[in-house]
Amino acid sequence: MAEPIDQLFIETVAAMASPTHRRSPAPAEPVREGSVLTVARCLELFDAQLGSRHLDLAARVLRADGAGFYTIGSSGHEGNAAVAGALRPTDPALLHYRSCGFFLERARQVGGGDPLRDVLLGVVAAAADPISGGRHKVFGRHDLAVIPQTSTIASHLPRAVGVAFAIGRARRLGVDSPWPADAVAVCSFGDASANHSTAVGAINAAALGAYQGLPVPLLLVCEDNGIGVSVPTPGAGSSPPTRAGWGSSTSPRTAATSPPPSTRQRAPRTGCASTGGRRSCTCARSG
Repeated sequence: MAEPIDQLFIETVAAMASPTHRRSPAPAEPVREGSVLTVARCLELFDAQLGSRHLDLAARVLRADGAGFYTIGSSGHEGNAAVAGALRPTDPALLHYRSCGFFLERARQVGGGDPLRDVLLGVVAAAADPISGGRHKVFGRHDLAVIPQTSTIASHLPRAVGVAFAIGRARRLGVDSPWPADAVAVCSFGDASANHSTAVGAINAAALGAYQGLPVPLLLVCEDNGIGVSVPTPGAGSSPPTRAGWGSSTSPRTAATSPPPSTRQRAPRTGCASTGGRRSCTCARSG
């Protein structure tokens, strides 16, 4: 008897209408007129997406049998395979735990190894796991330029900023770097991670670097699946949560007595002390 998820897939595919109004394009042709995505390329991305989903299913089967120890999967996030497809395999990637599609597509681009088996070795905490030696299921491989990250929420964003900053700094100083001079660092994270101070600090640091004219080639990919593990996610069309500490700018105790924004007095902008109180400074500028 088929599992409910298998049955749903079969019924959905069976209900899809056949494209009888036009011929099926050849592998080298675009999927639709005007698109740069060919049929062959689309199938490659779809293969990475399927691999990601099947790894999630395998992890749950292994867990049910008492042989697996990690079931936080990438279901619903398979589209990040296209992010990998839009980048080069030499662009350093710092991925969160729902970026399996990205990892598999990057592995396909580079070739060699068995990425499906590598991920499963991490799921069963095998000592043969080439990424972490069975200590934790993470995505990483040196020849793929995928830097292993822990599951600590948003902890990899500051590191991604550092990698991006190092790319630009190495180019300016003319020193050797493990990344190409025109590389772009990519960092994926969940929507709830944006609530953490580490994420805010990293984004602010990257913005400050850009403002100061410092190259910070960084692509931040925030994926909102509507499920905030660490913070509540408001439903569609709902108001932001008002419980104290859950994203509200004021607590229920002070909300009624706080003056409206239009009547609040703003503190004068004094700027940096090193500039004698001027509005801007260059204390963060370097190089």
